[in-house]
Amino acid sequence: MTHDLDRVVAAIAPDPGPGLVPGAHDLMREIMDSSPAPALQPTVESARRRRRMGWRIAVPAVAVLAASVTVLGWTSALPVFGPEPVAAALEITQKDGYYVIQVNDLRADPAKYQAQLKALGLDVSLRLVPASPGLVGNLFATTPTNEVVEEFKTIDRPGPCDKVGNCPIGLKIPVGYKGTALVDLNRDAEQGEKYDAFTGFDAKGEPMHCVPYVNKKVGEVRTILAERGLSIEGFATGKGPDDVKEVATVPDSWYVTSGFLVMPGKAKLVAGSEPKADHLVKMEWRKRGCS
Repeated sequence: MTHDLDRVVAAIAPDPGPGLVPGAHDLMREIMDSSPAPALQPTVESARRRRRMGWRIAVPAVAVLAASVTVLGWTSALPVFGPEPVAAALEITQKDGYYVIQVNDLRADPAKYQAQLKALGLDVSLRLVPASPGLVGNLFATTPTNEVVEEFKTIDRPGPCDKVGNCPIGLKIPVGYKGTALVDLNRDAEQGEKYDAFTGFDAKGEPMHCVPYVNKKVGEVRTILAERGLSIEGFATGKGPDDVKEVATVPDSWYVTSGFLVMPGKAKLVAGSEPKADHLVKMEWRKRGCS
């Protein structure tokens, strides 16, 4: 079912300005389940400070992350390109018609990234984005018109992945690429720093993954969060995309249906006076790979 996503967004957050990444809207399109007590589910957000949610049934779709990579220390014995390779923020090698990029320093000044890429004739900019744990290391590549850069490829890490997506370990840019691209690199947030990229706190790599909290009451979930070093920053509630409200408190007797982290140690809960339909809870549990 399709709804006006901008109304959902505007209901709980001010206009954040330019720079929307398509993945955020893609996730938000899975909204408004058909149960009598619809439940808000948080979306993946990237590239700008947005406190947003989408009404949807399932936790993040991996397909949305097809243009993302996770930097996990991947290395290569191939020749390194770009200035100052020993102390470089990026390690860039060339293979099979691609520049293969590894990020060595997640805290580097983005200008250092751009200088190395510019030296190769690439009009590609990188910027650092504070992200929730399940998204740290992801890269989102888009054009100035916010389209996914299809020419960029990824190299996935073999074996199981403990974060959102497939845990790619390298970004491949075609040698001679003439387009303009912006790559958002997700990093750990500092204490007290709000996340610009986030997903549901029960997604892979997040602190509530496979924790059976859905349909528990607010008081119970508060205790579960405290056991994991988390406290409640606020709540979101409502009956649909035209009725989304952010509030500081709700009754402890209300039911929690989802949530997300807003900064290190702080969570926002989605809650209501009625529980989510049991069949939806079971379906989402299976989709998250929980047993």
